[in-house]
Amino acid sequence: MPQMILDLVNNIILLFALAFIYELTDVRPKTVGWAKRVFLGLLIGAFCVFIMMNPSELSEGLIFDTRSVLISITGAFFSVPTTIIASLIAMSYRLYVGGDGVVAGMLSVALPALIGIFWRGLKLAKHFPKTGKFLEFYLFGLVVHVVVVLCQLAIPWPKAFEVISRIWIPFLLFFPIATAVLALAIQRQNNRLDAERTIKKQKVLLQSSIDSPKAMEIYAIGKNYEYLTFNRFHQTEMFKYYGIEVREGMNYLTCVENEVFRNKLKREIDQAFMGIDHTVISEIETTPGKFYESMYAPFYDNDKSIVGVTIFSHDVTAQKKSEDVIRHLSYHDVLTGLPNRRYFEDEMARIEKDPDAEGTIILLDINGLKIMNDAFGHHAGDRMLVKVSQIVQKSLPEPHRLMRVGGDEFTAFLEGVSEKEAHEIVDSCKALLDQEQINGMLVSVSFGIEEKNKGDLTDEVIKRAEAKMYRNKLFEACSSRNESIRNILNILHVKNRREEIHSTRVSNICQLIGQALDLRQDEIHLLKLIGNLHDIGKIGIDEAILNKPGKLTKAEWSEIKRHPEIGYRILLTSSEYAEIAEDILSHHERWDG
Repeated sequence: MPQMILDLVNNIILLFALAFIYELTDVRPKTVGWAKRVFLGLLIGAFCVFIMMNPSELSEGLIFDTRSVLISITGAFFSVPTTIIASLIAMSYRLYVGGDGVVAGMLSVALPALIGIFWRGLKLAKHFPKTGKFLEFYLFGLVVHVVVVLCQLAIPWPKAFEVISRIWIPFLLFFPIATAVLALAIQRQNNRLDAERTIKKQKVLLQSSIDSPKAMEIYAIGKNYEYLTFNRFHQTEMFKYYGIEVREGMNYLTCVENEVFRNKLKREIDQAFMGIDHTVISEIETTPGKFYESMYAPFYDNDKSIVGVTIFSHDVTAQKKSEDVIRHLSYHDVLTGLPNRRYFEDEMARIEKDPDAEGTIILLDINGLKIMNDAFGHHAGDRMLVKVSQIVQKSLPEPHRLMRVGGDEFTAFLEGVSEKEAHEIVDSCKALLDQEQINGMLVSVSFGIEEKNKGDLTDEVIKRAEAKMYRNKLFEACSSRNESIRNILNILHVKNRREEIHSTRVSNICQLIGQALDLRQDEIHLLKLIGNLHDIGKIGIDEAILNKPGKLTKAEWSEIKRHPEIGYRILLTSSEYAEIAEDILSHHERWDG
C-alpha cells in the first residue's frame, strides 16, 4: 500500500510539472484551428502514455496511474477533438499493455473524458462563487474518480474487490485534490490568456480610438514626464515642429527646446498631477501666430492614486482669430476703427476704480453731419466721420485713444494731461480741421474739455465736459449750418450752371409777383429767397439724372421728385432758414394742394 501511494504521488508530481510547463506557454485550451487541436491531442496523449509507463502495478496487467486526472481535465477544458485524440492514444496504449485490467483501464480513460466534456456543458460555474472554484473542481474530481473506482468492477471477480479495496483511498482522497489543483492551474492559464487578449484588444481599440482624430493630438504622460502612449497625429506634429521621433518612455519635456515654454508645459502637467482638470491656449513657440488649445486631465489607478496625465491638444488658430475679430468688433466701431461705447464704458469703469487716476476728458461733436447726410448722402457723412476721427486721433499724444460713443460724438481721456495742455491739443486739432472740406463744405467740430482730479467722480466730470461742449455748440453749430446751406447752394450752382440761371429767374419772378400783389417789402424779400432756394434739394440728386438729355424713366422721375423733401430737411437744420423749409417742401404742390 505505501509503495502504491508513493508511485501515485510520483504520477501526481508529473502532472504538476506538466501544469507548470503549460503555464509558461501561451497555448489556449480551446485553441482555434484543426491543426492546433490535433497537435494538442497528440501532445496530451503522449504525456498520458508517459504517465502510464510509470504506474503503480498491483499485479501483472493491473496498473494504476493519474491518467484519469489528465484525461478528465482535458475533457473539461480542451476541445472535443483534442480530448478524443488524447483519449484514443491513451486507450490504445492500455490495450497494448493488456492484462486482466485492460477493460477497466480503457473505461478509466473513456468515462473521465466523457464526464469532463459533460461537466463543461453543464456550466456549473455560475452556481459557485469565485471563492468556491476549488470546491467546484474538487467535486468534479470526486465524481470522476468515484466512476473510475466503479470501473474496476470490470476486472474479473474476485480480483475486482481486492483492487477496489486497495485503490479507493488514494483515488477518492488524493486524486480529487490533484484534479482540483490541476484544474485551477488550467483555469488560471485561461484567465491570464483571456486578460492578455482583452488587454491587447483594448490597447488596439484605444490606439485606434486615439489615432482616429486627424486634427487632435492625444498623449499620456507618466509621473516622470515620460510618454505612456500617444496617437499618430501627435507623433507627426512633434516631428513637424521639433524634428523628433517620439517613442514610449521618452521624456516629453526634453523634446521642447524653448526653456520658457518647457517650464510652462511642466507647470500645466504638474497642475493636472494635483488633480486639477484645466484647459489652456498657448502660442507655439516655434511658429508665432499658431495657437493650440490643450486640455489636461489626470487619470487614476485602482487605488485612486494619480498615475498620469492625459493631454488633448488641437489647433485653434482659426478659432482664436475669429474670436479676436469678434472681440475687436464688439469693442470697436466698424466705420472709423475707433474704440466704441462699450470700450468707453469699460475704460471709464477702470478709471473710476483707480482713486489716483488724473487727467482730462475731451468730448467732441461734429456740426453739420445731418446736413451733409441730407445733401450729399450718407456716404459723404461717413467720409466726414472718418476724416474727423483720423485728424483728432492724430492730434492726440500717444498712447491715448479717441473713442466713438455715438453717431457724431467722440470722447478721449488723456491720462496725466492737464486741462491747459488739453486746450493746446484741441487748438492744434481745430487748426487742422479748419483746413478740411468734404464735398466743398467746411468741417466744424465743437469740443468740451474738463479736468479730472484725484477723487473726482468720472460721471460728474463727463457731465461738466458735456455742458461745455453743448455751450460751444450753440455758438458754432448755428453759424456752421447757415454757412453749410450757403455752400450747398453755391456747389449746386457751380456744378450745374442751368440750375443757377433757373433759380435766379424763379427768384426774380417771385419778386415781380410779390410787387404785383402789393406785398410788404419783407414779404417780397422772403419770396425772393424762397425762389432762390427752392431747388436746393437737387444737391442730393444724381447729376446724371439732372443732366439727362432724353426722357426720364419712371425710377428716375421718382428720384427727381425727392428734391423738395431733401431741401426741406436741409433748411430745417438751420434756425435762419427753418421759416421757409415748409415752403420749399410744398413748392411742387398743385393749386388744389
